Amino acid sequence: MRQRVLAPAAGALILAFLAWPVSAAATGVAPNARAVSGAFVATGSCGSLSGMGVSWTSRADTVTSVSLTSIPASCAGGQLSLTLVGAGNAALASAGPVSISSTSQTLSSFTGSAGATSVIGAYISVVGP
Repeated sequence: MRQRVLAPAAGALILAFLAWPVSAAATGVAPNARAVSGAFVATGSCGSLSGMGVSWTSRADTVTSVSLTSIPASCAGGQLSLTLVGAGNAALASAGPVSISSTSQTLSSFTGSAGATSVIGAYISVVGP
């Protein structure tokens, strides 16, 4: 009687063991290395963004526009986002995503408000093309 009870249980255990690698493989996600470029390290075909020029204009100590130059031509068609940061890396204002259409771009629509004297850096990211 014991052998009859153990045989179905052992069979179920073996089937579960064999099915486990298949279910684990079905849940894997492969990254797309071409989709994102960072401000300091290129991770895709768009190229390095570290050579870009960033300057801004202000009125009454508030940044009103940011001009970007030397955007890699291979980034055309990608979506650019910019965040102006202050002390302690605190986000002050952000713009984008906007579509890149040339090697120079001016951004003038911001979420948040950045005091021109408070800005100590800018983070730029490009997704795509």
